[in-house]
Amino acid sequence: MVQKLHFKASTNVKSLVGKDLVTDEIAAVFELVKNSYDADATEVKIDFFNILDGSGKIIISDNGTGMNLKEIEEKWMVIGTDSKKDKGSSDIFNRPLNGDKGIGRFSVDRLGSFLNLSSVKRGTDRKVEMEFDWKLFDKNFSNLEDIPFSYNEFGAREEEGVTLKISELRDKWNSKKIESLKKNLKHFKSPFPVNDNFKIILNAPEFGITKLEIKPYDFSDLSPLWIKTEISKDDTTKIKYTVTRDGVEYREEFENIYKFGPIYSEVYFFDTGSKISFHKKMNMRVLEFGNVRLYRDDFRIHPYGEHNNDWLELDRRKAQGSSRFFGTRDLIGFVQISKEHNSKIEVLTNRQGLKENDYFFELKDFLRNFALKPLEKYFFKKANNESFKKAKEDVNTAVLELNKVAKNVQKSDPNTAKMLRQISVLVKKSQSEQLEFVKNQEELIKVYQRAAGREILLHKIIHEGLIRIERVKTVASSAQRKIRKERGRDEDLLSSINENLNKINLLTDDAKEYLKTARDHIIRKRETEKINIRSFLKEYLFNLQDQLNSNDIIVTIDVEEDINYQIDREDLKTIFNNFISNSIKSLVQVNRRRELQIKIFQTKKFLILLFKDNGVGIPTNLRDRVFDPFFSTTEGFGIGLSIVDEIVGEYNGELNLGMNTEVGVEFQVKLRR
Repeated sequence: MVQKLHFKASTNVKSLVGKDLVTDEIAAVFELVKNSYDADATEVKIDFFNILDGSGKIIISDNGTGMNLKEIEEKWMVIGTDSKKDKGSSDIFNRPLNGDKGIGRFSVDRLGSFLNLSSVKRGTDRKVEMEFDWKLFDKNFSNLEDIPFSYNEFGAREEEGVTLKISELRDKWNSKKIESLKKNLKHFKSPFPVNDNFKIILNAPEFGITKLEIKPYDFSDLSPLWIKTEISKDDTTKIKYTVTRDGVEYREEFENIYKFGPIYSEVYFFDTGSKISFHKKMNMRVLEFGNVRLYRDDFRIHPYGEHNNDWLELDRRKAQGSSRFFGTRDLIGFVQISKEHNSKIEVLTNRQGLKENDYFFELKDFLRNFALKPLEKYFFKKANNESFKKAKEDVNTAVLELNKVAKNVQKSDPNTAKMLRQISVLVKKSQSEQLEFVKNQEELIKVYQRAAGREILLHKIIHEGLIRIERVKTVASSAQRKIRKERGRDEDLLSSINENLNKINLLTDDAKEYLKTARDHIIRKRETEKINIRSFLKEYLFNLQDQLNSNDIIVTIDVEEDINYQIDREDLKTIFNNFISNSIKSLVQVNRRRELQIKIFQTKKFLILLFKDNGVGIPTNLRDRVFDPFFSTTEGFGIGLSIVDEIVGEYNGELNLGMNTEVGVEFQVKLRR
């Protein structure tokens, strides 16, 4: 006779899917917030009370649909229930359900040893109260079903929803941890503009936080360059992205070669200046914030994008070419997928990551090719000391590794761990002192460079002037020889003299104008005035109209009427003259439609001037040299960009070369407002 056995759940299961599985108290809070979201709450409150006196409580309450006694018994108290598995979305707001594993309720066990649960089902006036002492699971019972929990049900006119009062807290919450929770809740809430009608309110009065609404970060004010990439629901056959660089948008479109979609991502790049601004505003470094985070249906999937989680292998790419690729220290990003439309991209049971199947690797490939690489393509670059920067990063990495080793050997060999930590402190201190020394030396060098640069420019200018004067002497000598040779032939003599004198006049005027312009630039005193940029540019181009027309050059300008900037008139003229004249020289060498685009606009910090043409461009191998004094690709003197760079420096700005152009060239001038 065949007999049957049945599985039973040991009380250990509670810990396996509770405090042992949800190892982080902040992740535990996340799980409970997810449950409120799934319950169609419009608000969830997280309250910390009496934390400092040792009798602390965490109260998480929402105004969602709530549960009646039957639902508590058949759903909430069933481990791993699949009540949400086939449902897909919530009843009222049609939200995609996140809590579909049936283990979120045991996150309260991770937070504290005792729970008081109260619930009012929406549309009823009945309230259920229950108490859970998680310590019972560790005492006299071997099976879950043997543990009794008391409850009360009574009439009540209270707000609908669920309230979880968690006491006998397992963790010591301090100001630093509360601040970390606040920041992580900001990460947890989707950064994308979704109309989810869902508020997270944090209240920790002992730590100076009173009814704070958690809102996602907005990085568009801090980053000079970002990309938005999308495979839309309406057309999954296309991949579209928009790169925004200092307010200018560049759009491209490609065929979708992947097996998933829709998907949406935003990635923000931070250069040195924007990293400083980020630190001032956020009180943390870009590196500490994390890199590219992954969301499913508006909620975060851990641990992707944490500061120590390089899931897209950004730093490995950067190691191959630090000046060409971005690393985790340079980027902050967000990726949004959905369970409904990306069902093959599966979340692990503990929600700490994705299953590493073919679709996961395709997702990584998609982000590298259509978010990271295009962003690098549109990066403005000016050469800097990459080797010094790399050395600094290597020291930081070494210090982190020392601390990790110290942590690993702490129990087995505390003396060695102590010594390793002391070494890491010394290394860090030594690096800090060296950086300060280098910084001081760099400031001193900049002063000398500015002075030396002007001397070099002046030397070159005088040299070029002398060459022109020598040409004048050559022509004059030729005229004298002809006069002596042709004496007596009055008509021919006069004609020859006039012809050579005309040449002399032209060359002399050229030399005088060259020296005068250069002298004025170097020794003149700047007198700034408020100039309407659009009017000034149109007047400048009007004087060049004959030259532009004769060479079939089409100029497109995009400048708002009301842009006014305090600048020296000659400085502005020099900037326009350098880039426009170089573009003309470049454009006359190509046999295609010749175009010069000039766009000028303002951001909060800068007046930005973009000059772009489709001329001969600058070969890739020469791009790093275009800012060197006396280097030229247009048969000029090679000092134009050096002079512009010096002018831009006077206005605390930047001069950069665009890296995105396949034909022609694009320059960016940023003048501080």
